[in-house]
Amino acid sequence: MLRRLLSLATSLTTATALTLAALPAPAEAATTACRPGAGSPRCSVWTGKVSWVADGDTLLVDVNGDGTKTPRSIRLIGVQAMEQHVYSPQPAKRRGDCHAIEATARVEQLVKAGKGVVRMTAQKSGSQSRSRPLRSMSVKINGKWRDIGEDLVRHGYALWLPFAGEWAWDSAYELAEANAAAEKNLMWDDDYCGTGPAQDAQLSVWANSDADGDDATNLNGEWVRIGNTGAQPVPIGGWWVRDSGLRRYTFAAGAEVPAGGAVYVHVGKGADTATDKYWGLTAPIFTNVDPLGHSVGDGAYLFDPQGDLRQAMLYPCRVHCGSPLTGKVTLRVKYAGVEKIEVVNTSDQPVDLQGHAVVSRYQHRFEESTVLQPGESLEVQLAGGRRVLDDAGGEVRLQTADMWTVACRWWGTGKC
Repeated sequence: MLRRLLSLATSLTTATALTLAALPAPAEAATTACRPGAGSPRCSVWTGKVSWVADGDTLLVDVNGDGTKTPRSIRLIGVQAMEQHVYSPQPAKRRGDCHAIEATARVEQLVKAGKGVVRMTAQKSGSQSRSRPLRSMSVKINGKWRDIGEDLVRHGYALWLPFAGEWAWDSAYELAEANAAAEKNLMWDDDYCGTGPAQDAQLSVWANSDADGDDATNLNGEWVRIGNTGAQPVPIGGWWVRDSGLRRYTFAAGAEVPAGGAVYVHVGKGADTATDKYWGLTAPIFTNVDPLGHSVGDGAYLFDPQGDLRQAMLYPCRVHCGSPLTGKVTLRVKYAGVEKIEVVNTSDQPVDLQGHAVVSRYQHRFEESTVLQPGESLEVQLAGGRRVLDDAGGEVRLQTADMWTVACRWWGTGKC
């Protein structure tokens, strides 16, 4: 099931938000390409003058042609800055989470360089978030339009956030975030907000975005796994995981990731144990990848109590992709009659399948250490052994957790 994130950043005060929401809509907009380059969809386009920057993803803009000089609160498409709690045109009065004030200052810097004039675009002129129009914004610097949102994500000031119906920017922003993470820019610097706790912990994040069956009825099949490959348990009380929107799950005091083990945060409801926690949400939150539906991926993020982003999983992988199993394993697939799928170690060394998954219409995940000796094979079942492979055509892949294909077998109308 495809999902897009609709819950957005904290708005201004209630009174201000209500006032801005009541303002008249802007005049009918002209159109332009949403993004530079061939193949871009068309977008409605407006211009305006920035009055002031509320935070790293919200600006107050006097929109040209809307019949009023009163600024409107405009929400940036495609980005999620960290939370700011005190808003002011005066920087010294602002307060917020680690990275929040830096994001606001970066937007101000870009707006100033563009002399306060912004070009705003949207695929759907009626797109809104909490009564705020959703717009991509660009400023003209040295004769060229610079995308504010892409700049924020690329330099680590904000996370990439997919929006329903506004997909034109997703692929570029996803790549921008992957590059920012690879370069450890700003919020991807894991001790920017302060050293520790457990600064040397060997943690990992794995988000299972596509639960077996219908995601909406299998909420607990969608989870975030915090793994620990170290020899000591890692206390994570006060740490939190989040999606690219505002939803977060905070670990209670006493929570820890066991040595060589993992803690799971399931999206739905349940009774917490030492290794299985429950977010308590009523709908799936992680976007499934579906290029035909303009859904290119998402992310899951682990923060420590200081606000440092300690680990994340961005999917599918776009930068520095790979697997230690590449060239060492293959798949054997029998799709007709009695189905059979095997993973085979073709190398002369043992291999560990942990952190990988066999994927077709369903998937089998290797969440714990699963070692194959040289020449050894392992049969895996999808959907509890039910018949799931289409004789007319399909493919089976061995993928990393972030969806990098290690090995693939196809038949008929399938394609690797």
